Amino acid sequence: MAARKGQNLLEQALRMAQASGRSHQVRLISLLRLAARTLGLSSATIYLPDASLNALTQRFSTLLPPEKRHCLIPYGQGCAGRAAQTLVRESSPLHQLHGDEPAAAEQQGSLSLPVLDGKLLVAVLTLGSAEPELCTDSADAASGLAPVFALMVAGLAQAEQSGEERRNLSLMVSLGKLLGAPQTPATLLPQLARLCTASAFSLCTVIRLGKEQAGKPQIFKSCRREAQGALPEMLRSEALLSARTLAGAAGCRQPPSPPDSSSPAICFPLGCNGKTLGTMTLFGGPDLFSPENAELAETMARLLSCALAEASCSERIRSFADENEQKLKELSLLYRMSNTMLSTIKLNKLIHLTLTALTSGPTPFFDRAMLFLTNERSGVLLGMLGVTRETSPPLSIPQGGGDDILSSRWDISEEDMAAQRASDFCRLVQGKRLELNSTLNIASQAVLERRLIYIPAEAGMGGDDLHPGRSAALAASPLIAHGQAVGAVMVDNALTKAPITQEDLRFLQLFTNQAGMAIENSMLYHKIEDANLQLSEAQENLLQKERLAAIGEMAAGIAHELKGPLVSIGGFAGRLARKLPQDSNEWGHADLIVREVLRLEGILSEILLFSKKATICYTRCNIADIVKESLAVVNPPLEEKQITVTTRFPRQKLVLLGDGQQLKQVFINILLNALDAMDIGGKLVVQVSATELEGTDAVSVKIADTGGGIPLEALSSIFTPFYTTKESGTGLGLPIANRIITNHGGKIQINNTPGQGVEFKVILPKHW
Repeated sequence: MAARKGQNLLEQALRMAQASGRSHQVRLISLLRLAARTLGLSSATIYLPDASLNALTQRFSTLLPPEKRHCLIPYGQGCAGRAAQTLVRESSPLHQLHGDEPAAAEQQGSLSLPVLDGKLLVAVLTLGSAEPELCTDSADAASGLAPVFALMVAGLAQAEQSGEERRNLSLMVSLGKLLGAPQTPATLLPQLARLCTASAFSLCTVIRLGKEQAGKPQIFKSCRREAQGALPEMLRSEALLSARTLAGAAGCRQPPSPPDSSSPAICFPLGCNGKTLGTMTLFGGPDLFSPENAELAETMARLLSCALAEASCSERIRSFADENEQKLKELSLLYRMSNTMLSTIKLNKLIHLTLTALTSGPTPFFDRAMLFLTNERSGVLLGMLGVTRETSPPLSIPQGGGDDILSSRWDISEEDMAAQRASDFCRLVQGKRLELNSTLNIASQAVLERRLIYIPAEAGMGGDDLHPGRSAALAASPLIAHGQAVGAVMVDNALTKAPITQEDLRFLQLFTNQAGMAIENSMLYHKIEDANLQLSEAQENLLQKERLAAIGEMAAGIAHELKGPLVSIGGFAGRLARKLPQDSNEWGHADLIVREVLRLEGILSEILLFSKKATICYTRCNIADIVKESLAVVNPPLEEKQITVTTRFPRQKLVLLGDGQQLKQVFINILLNALDAMDIGGKLVVQVSATELEGTDAVSVKIADTGGGIPLEALSSIFTPFYTTKESGTGLGLPIANRIITNHGGKIQINNTPGQGVEFKVILPKHW
């Protein structure tokens, strides 16, 4: 009966071993479960030896998942270790098992059977029994399965060798691609470490480069998830292995040792042309020491050494190139700055260009720059502008400027200048008033002593609101023109904490020497321009007042002379029209008289409105509601001419103090002008947004049409009373609108594109 049972077990085992649809691991574990189930065992485990380590290093068990296959049982230890050493059956109670030998809860004893191929140990089969001793029939039946287990282990070894060869080939291909692309060590080494662990070639990869100027080595590491718990121990082992490798200038190994069960490791030096760059350490299983894997690891180390040497040469070449590029940049900066300062007389733009040149570009000279101008009357330095590398756009070369360094110049857009002025840092600088006292601030010291002042970070000077908790160096250079200091430029590296070099200070002084003369010339020009503008405005105001006085007198006379006759004519014509049949010619004549009287009354009302002094009834107004109401008034004629209206209103309310009815009249006048100018199918765009007017909060209303624009010869006269290009117009609509906006403290801006259209931009202060 026992013989037949053994024969049946052997037949099932052979069929299971020959099931080609499953992997060798699955078949091996299935075979163990078959043996345990058929023989009534608590467990069945097979151990695979590593002759180079004299230990059992792999296991497959009915008690463990496949991923927990690694173990380390030295020959002679535990039940399986003794069987591997003696090559005969060994039995053992539970308490004498090795720590890596699994046992079921009900297990009382174990029997280990060596699986031999001739005299060569192939595996050790351990059977767990609920009894202290396994019966002889079960042991003999299990022994009969030894050839099948030997066959399965040989197939598993062959499959794993093939998989390892494919893995190593794929690893070398990926390594070739990685090393073929030019990269810095900081980019290359983490990728290589991840490549080794991702391919399962190693559990943990550590690459250590030699000490840098900071005195600390650079370490790049990658560790598989299942080995994270042992990472601290592996890093300690890596430090010792690396020291031994660097001392001996040759690779060294760390075999697994039973006391601490440390992972096997292999370490190779990285170097080229007699120079040691660092080490590469790989942690893995016992198969890491196989000739194929050891050779692959050494090849990887050599390839990495060559790549690091090439990267080092490339880095030196880049360093030289960067140094030359920096020198060229500095020279071109001086030339272009000189050309730029000679190209504009506008003080505001000149200040923006000067500070932006110091803080813009991929490698700016400074993180922040501030400009102060001297006010001798009040004895202070006025903060004019503050920019940072974050608010400095790349300076552009204007169209037609060319690429010639000696003739080109820079330019900056109005949008970029507005963004710089709107920054918090600029507002902080503009709010500063520095007393001209050399003991209080370095800007005043630079102005009064007429020399560059530099304070290093380690000077320990206290901070202020421009330099809170100061921990960065700062410098100030005076702006000198005709022997007088007109201001100062102050710079620092408060964002990056980078040091200010002597080269930076030298260029700062060159900059300010050129900027001082340019700013002085600009200030003189603006003084003359302001005086001329004030004179022109005074003359224009005088003429306007005389014109308004004449209009007022004329309007009063017209009102007195025309009011009565118009009322009589309109009244009698209306009564006559009501008595006549509507289909008669007489009714048509009477109706025409009524309509013309109404038109004349409207003209008279506009003249009276323009001639008298308007009173503003201030209330809280939502500008969006006023614009919407104005659009509603003109909507019927817009629809009649099939005008496409596009509106853009803000989500939040924009409230201002003003006279809603007067403002509504302004927008209706502008909308009606746009309507008259456009043909059928025109486009009208109305946009309401927040803005600023002379540094205060304001609202903006843009009304743009496609009516062909205003003729250039008429553009300067559109706000002149009684000037009109319409056949039926009075010429008072825009003058009335302009006066209402002016009385509200606002202004009307016109963006005219002849042949296309015109945009009216009404800006009103909020008066808060």
